[in-house]
Amino acid sequence: MRNIDLAIIIFVITVWGGNFIAMKMGAMEIPPFFLLGMRLLIASLALVWFIKSPRGMLFPLIGISFTMCILHFGLALVGLKHVGAGVGALGMQAAVPFAALLAWLFYRESFGWLRVLGVIVAFFGLKIIYGIPSLAEHTEFFLLMIISSLCFAIATIQIKNLNTKDFLSINAWVSIFGTPMAFLVSAIAEDQQLQSLNSAEASVFLSILYMGLVASVFGQGLWYRMLPIYKTNQLMPFTLLVPIIGLALGVLILDEVLTWQLVLGGMITVTGVAIIIREPKKK
Repeated sequence: MRNIDLAIIIFVITVWGGNFIAMKMGAMEIPPFFLLGMRLLIASLALVWFIKSPRGMLFPLIGISFTMCILHFGLALVGLKHVGAGVGALGMQAAVPFAALLAWLFYRESFGWLRVLGVIVAFFGLKIIYGIPSLAEHTEFFLLMIISSLCFAIATIQIKNLNTKDFLSINAWVSIFGTPMAFLVSAIAEDQQLQSLNSAEASVFLSILYMGLVASVFGQGLWYRMLPIYKTNQLMPFTLLVPIIGLALGVLILDEVLTWQLVLGGMITVTGVAIIIREPKKK
């Protein structure tokens, strides 16, 4: 792997870890789905120049937009409003075992004993985090993070069914279709959107720009550039650093408490994920 590509990958992983901090800061002051709408609007304005004709993919793209934006990002923001950024970053790792289970269910991909072990270990780690005393009054919101990760796994299956590698155009269309969806959900289920926006601190607006531009446009755009260059088993191990970075930044920036249960549960969860994404050696 070239040094410049390694630097790009580490930058992307760091950006994604920091995205949990930005999401937490924004969700604390602005209604989650209205916040999501603004994030997607910014991303749409930046990505609209890369769109290609969605001919033959219009309705699948609308379906992906609903799953990825409303169910995944939306539920994640609702959850992060009540749980720590580090806890949310670890909870989101459930997407990996969910994706493995869905790939086995729909595509009959290999699911050997080692991957079964990884799924069990990952969910056992999440069970430890679920039992943290500080989450006692917010366990349902941690479960929302788990459901959000399941929706992300479902969205990956939907994207795979498109049979295209033009991920930048897909990202653009998902943001464009997802924007009015998010604002519609906000109009129905939330209130005081403009009041919260007017009273928000400058850091909140920076977090929105971070989510919309840095994480969605630059982060995903650079990652997509790496996909055709390197094998999956070269890239996926780096994603294990995302929850670690999110957890560390939550402690450093948001003064979140780091307990032994969180550390233990996080280590076990990441270990399970590492086992799942490990590519078996070919005979």
